[in-house]
Amino acid sequence: MVDNKFVKLVLSFGICLLVGYFNSLYALPLIPSWFASLKKPNFFLPDSIFVPAGWVVYLLLGLTLYFIWKSDTTEHHEKHVCIFLFIFGLILNCVWVYTFFGLRSPFFGLMIMVFLFAILMATMYQTVRVSFGATMFLLPYLIVTFAVAYTNYRIVIMNPSIPFFPI
Repeated sequence: MVDNKFVKLVLSFGICLLVGYFNSLYALPLIPSWFASLKKPNFFLPDSIFVPAGWVVYLLLGLTLYFIWKSDTTEHHEKHVCIFLFIFGLILNCVWVYTFFGLRSPFFGLMIMVFLFAILMATMYQTVRVSFGATMFLLPYLIVTFAVAYTNYRIVIMNPSIPFFPI
């Protein structure tokens, strides 16, 4: 019989890496063209660092989901809320990538990023009660999310000719 924790670990990594893969389908083709044409702040990381760092974040998110899922809390409702918030955050992550890159709308991307940041904070608040380890794995994601949100904000400010409404 396959160990239940191993299945949870594989599924946790699979879900998060799949999100990263789908996000890369929208983002990577546009990085050398549309994204390269945007004015960006001086502190923006080069693609050679930014892309691999993103994959590290998705791996950490996989560990986060695993720690939430395998937690032994007796409050199953709390765990379910935690998983719901985490999955909702992953969905918002995808929506941001699609909005920013797919629709080429940094302004709407920034609006999505505000929601993502709020959901991430709620997720961290919830995970403290379910799995402290999960909360620790979310800290790098919090930092990256804040950095991306600030960079997104700076791109909106530095590129006033980009329309707010896509198409």
